Amino acid sequence: MALTSIQMMHLADSALPVGGFAFSSGLEAAVKCGMVRTRPELVRYLKSCVEQWGRFELPFIEQFFREPGADVFIRYDRMMLAAPMRKASIAQARGWFRVLADLFPTLGNFDFKRLFREAGSAVHYLPLLTLCLKEAGASEAQVKELYLFTLLRDQISAAVRLGLIGPSAAQSIQSELEQGMGAVLTASGNSGENEAQRFTPMLEITQMLHPSLYIKLFQN
Repeated sequence: MALTSIQMMHLADSALPVGGFAFSSGLEAAVKCGMVRTRPELVRYLKSCVEQWGRFELPFIEQFFREPGADVFIRYDRMMLAAPMRKASIAQARGWFRVLADLFPTLGNFDFKRLFREAGSAVHYLPLLTLCLKEAGASEAQVKELYLFTLLRDQISAAVRLGLIGPSAAQSIQSELEQGMGAVLTASGNSGENEAQRFTPMLEITQMLHPSLYIKLFQN
């Protein structure tokens, strides 16, 4: 049975306690080191993030959705090169496990962890989310849209809490970037994990700089 629009809105709700708001995905470090100081710079930074998510995460969602073999889990695990990013992914997977039984009681007996254990991979948020929502009845397109939306939402929220922009500007920027998501989703179609790539090294560098910040609001 397919997931309804109301169920998808529930999954996109910021109140869902999966831990995304504890992480800035490198934005805090980008702000502290002067890479992102103004609204135009923030918009450019977030556009790069959305494009990179489309080139890396979305192809893996497609692969996890269609052919979730052990080699795919291992490849994704090995491509989590930035330690803070890897830590955040594993932490959010634990958060997803905590809410899974309440959201989808019918999945309570499905041993998702076994798939990762047999593959010899850590349990990461992206593959776990994809597998759970597929079993719950979500389409591949729904999973991709949800993932992109929640990543952008969390980045925008981080920008507000860092004092970079206010709530009204945040909504304006989010609306602007959402208009370009259709093209990102279309470009990711039928790409597969063999074509997954990260093409903006500075996004990785900011994540790796995060642990060195003297004072920080976020875990990464």
